[in-house]
Amino acid sequence: MILIIPVRYAQEDPVWSRELFVNWMQPLRPFSLGHYWTLSSRGFLDVSSDVLDPVVITNPVPVSNEARDGLHRKVVAAATEQRAPKWADVDLIIIWFARPTGWWGGSEVAVPVGGDTRNVRVTVVDSVTPFDAACQELGHGLGFLHEWAADDSDYGSPYSTMSAQKYGTSVWQDPAWVREPIAGLPDAEKVGRTIGPLLPAAQMYGVQAFRDSAHVVHQRGFPFTHRLYALDYQLREPEGPLPVVIAVPSNRRDGRMFFLELRRRNRTSYDNGIGQWKDTVGGPKHVGPDEAVVVHSRDLETGRVRYEGTAPLHLVRLQPDWPFPVGDFTVRVTHVDTAKEFVDVEVRAGSIKSFPIRGVLLAGRFRTQEQLNAMSRDDMRNTLIVEMTAHSNQNDYQRYDNDTLAGMGALMVFLRRTGIRDDVALAAMSADDQRNTAIVELNAQTGAGRELQGRTSLELAQIALGRVASPGHVPGVADHWVRGVLLLGGFRTQHQLNAMSNEDMRNTLIVVMTSLSNQNNYQGYNNLELAGVGAVMVFLRETGVRDDAALQQMSADDQRNTAIVVLDAQTGRGQRLQGLSNLDLVKIALGVERV
Repeated sequence: MILIIPVRYAQEDPVWSRELFVNWMQPLRPFSLGHYWTLSSRGFLDVSSDVLDPVVITNPVPVSNEARDGLHRKVVAAATEQRAPKWADVDLIIIWFARPTGWWGGSEVAVPVGGDTRNVRVTVVDSVTPFDAACQELGHGLGFLHEWAADDSDYGSPYSTMSAQKYGTSVWQDPAWVREPIAGLPDAEKVGRTIGPLLPAAQMYGVQAFRDSAHVVHQRGFPFTHRLYALDYQLREPEGPLPVVIAVPSNRRDGRMFFLELRRRNRTSYDNGIGQWKDTVGGPKHVGPDEAVVVHSRDLETGRVRYEGTAPLHLVRLQPDWPFPVGDFTVRVTHVDTAKEFVDVEVRAGSIKSFPIRGVLLAGRFRTQEQLNAMSRDDMRNTLIVEMTAHSNQNDYQRYDNDTLAGMGALMVFLRRTGIRDDVALAAMSADDQRNTAIVELNAQTGAGRELQGRTSLELAQIALGRVASPGHVPGVADHWVRGVLLLGGFRTQHQLNAMSNEDMRNTLIVVMTSLSNQNNYQGYNNLELAGVGAVMVFLRETGVRDDAALQQMSADDQRNTAIVVLDAQTGRGQRLQGLSNLDLVKIALGVERV
């Protein structure tokens, strides 16, 4: 049972009525604290409660972090002396201060039981605590921790009240909203109506009863497809309970579990701030995180939950695949219910056969397509080691694994081909120096700041080519491979591209494609299709398979078919190449092959 102890510092301090406290903890009363935790836990947490008559203590304000434990003991002593509660029935204490004092949770305090004591958890709030913060502090009392962001900073998930202090790393992701007053709830202060989102199911996975329930789909491996229902679904058919989270172990076998859940805007519930837009002077502005299939991970030893990103629902047609390299899997949303009560998802891993060293040698112009076809992987690796030794001040590249070596090479090629550093400058730099220089350039491109430090070198190279720096973290933003086509094709420089909008890049590539093919209808292509035909054209042009005069006589389909012939010589896959997208075809040339 949860025991609420209202605390005054003087007899005249105003305290909520007993009725308000009871309503505030009523599990069936919408937008009460009890209702929030009943809904978030799907009824698997006991939030039954009782409330004492107010107790009086001397004013301790201000309360330092070091003084909190002493304050807890002081309140328990006053409650024992003044109200004599049945401590044996108490599992958790909420201390409510009539005056502004602060709010925190997760500590323990000893209470007297018989002739002994036992420890119970304690949550502290006051009369001006925002509702979402009260939910967070009670969450600590119930055993939940803040989520981490991808860069391991605290309060990292914009889809959880347990991150209510910041809701992630960007203010635009704020999912909090202010509800209208409701009779019977303590709404005198506006902050008491500040509502945060539901608890992610990844957090509830630590509760055995929830983990064993029909709400959880346990997948042992990849690939798989499944129907996933919104965390706060309102369907009556099919009969529930319905699955609201998919749990799958990391494909990297690193001891983490990953969790997929559907979060959508529900205007009658706590997730109303998700997918929220507000009218501003400059037009509608996205202020809440995307409606999306949301991915969190959980360390099974520590129980710590980390927000990994999303597959946004409104971008599923523009970008069908959303990769999560941290767990080595890709999410594809294949169907979205009209009311967003459910989605169908396909999740796969091991579908990419990757040897990016090939792509580094090709993009760096160190070897031709035909030369690479005749080389073994060891030959390619050793060739890149020679090139890295020549283009840096290191000579220890034999010790690096293939992906790390490829990442170093990719950033060296990025700096070299963009003219950011010439061969003389590169030869005086270590691989780390080159990486840090690339990060400075990519920060100018993306504004992603320190988050770039957490990316692998291969991921940084992909960002330079148009990959979103924080996949799923920026509402409305998808990968824009048009940028990479213009960069690798030599049609625009890195710094010129930084000054261009996505629409400017698109129009520039349309002009380029019109001049290097016999078509003039590229305005009808979406960005993904346009990037694909552009990538094929650049591949043929850069490798010398076709020159400009030949390209001008060919349609985009002609160019694609020519690329397929070239790639069949590389892979021997024949007709199977016809089923791949243009971007996937070019990725094969770069050493990334979809199986």
